[in-house]
Amino acid sequence: MLILGVFIGLWVVLFAVFIAFYSKKKKSNASFVSENSNKAIVHLYCKKIKINGQDISAYNPITGEYLEKVVALEPGRYTIAGIYQTTDNRLNKTINLKSDNVEFELDLEGGCTYSAAMYMYSPEEREQYYNGDTDEAVTSIPLSIVEGSDFIKAYVICYKEK
Repeated sequence: MLILGVFIGLWVVLFAVFIAFYSKKKKSNASFVSENSNKAIVHLYCKKIKINGQDISAYNPITGEYLEKVVALEPGRYTIAGIYQTTDNRLNKTINLKSDNVEFELDLEGGCTYSAAMYMYSPEEREQYYNGDTDEAVTSIPLSIVEGSDFIKAYVICYKEK
């Protein structure tokens, strides 16, 4: 009984700490967005990120709610490069997919939010699946050769929030 009481007490304390941490992080992210309202906010769901040939750390990124890197960039044209990853379930087996370094050009508008990530379906297939309830795809890069399989297709898509 004592062990159960200690376990429950520890769970309550840790739960409160994590809730406080999450709340603080959420406020910090909201503050970041409001402080940079005239810039383009870009969420990058990838690793080894470079923007215009510079490491992402030169742009003072923050970590977003889903562990993505978030940067505020002045409006303009940027070259974004990174290694994208995702998972897929095929024949009751989870497959981890990882791209080579993918580089693309992106025109950013101030006051807009963008997200770049790897998806298993094209923007058109995703729009059809979600009955048109998707953001505007501003860039789509089809990937035919993905590490781990020769047959699985994937896309790196950058969406602009509506």
